[in-house]
Amino acid sequence: MKIRYLFKSIIGLMLLMEVCSTVLAAGTKAIAVVLTTKGTAEIRKVEAKAWTALKFGVVLDDGDRLRTGEDGFVALVFTDDKSQIKIRPATEITVNAERNADYSLAKSINMQIGELFADVKKQKGSLQVATPTSVASVKGTEFWVLVGPDGETQVLTLQGAIELLSILTGQQVEVIAGALGTVEVNGTITIGTYEVTRIPQLPEELQNPPVIEINFRDANGNQKRLIIEYDIQE
Repeated sequence: MKIRYLFKSIIGLMLLMEVCSTVLAAGTKAIAVVLTTKGTAEIRKVEAKAWTALKFGVVLDDGDRLRTGEDGFVALVFTDDKSQIKIRPATEITVNAERNADYSLAKSINMQIGELFADVKKQKGSLQVATPTSVASVKGTEFWVLVGPDGETQVLTLQGAIELLSILTGQQVEVIAGALGTVEVNGTITIGTYEVTRIPQLPEELQNPPVIEINFRDANGNQKRLIIEYDIQE
């Protein structure tokens, strides 16, 4: 068992080195990196016409689209502040970001359908999650966004607070920790609470992958820090 684990560790580190080389070569254009995939997960690069299999270490650019099948899970990390986005089965998102002068990212997730978890504990720049009916603006928090087939959106805040905006009515409310904000198809926002059993579950390998931090200089000679998180299962 120990030999098997050591072998997997070596393979994992080799993959990690390849990821780091790819990200560093991409420089400031890379906005996020795929940490883990499980089951059916696909990507459509912004310049591509077809969907392809999504794998560990893929570097994401502004406008890339991700989707999962009925058994699919994906975890990704943004390169500026190690904010994590994790998506469950039958989810489709578009990842967008613009680089600010201080190297932080103005991040936006356009979510068509499915279930998404965001972990934003040491935020740089900004992060919004947009759905067909709402925009959730983040201020350092942990939360879930659930989007139904008709566009109805639910936001479950675990920590921190979310500013939830109804696109149709312009109504805006704050969804604090322990609260559930729902934006109905007609634009109405309601606030309530949720039971712990209502929180979606993630597979173990997507929950707490280890962290690797790499310091490097960008094309302009500025000192930067790259955050890579990876997981090796015994």
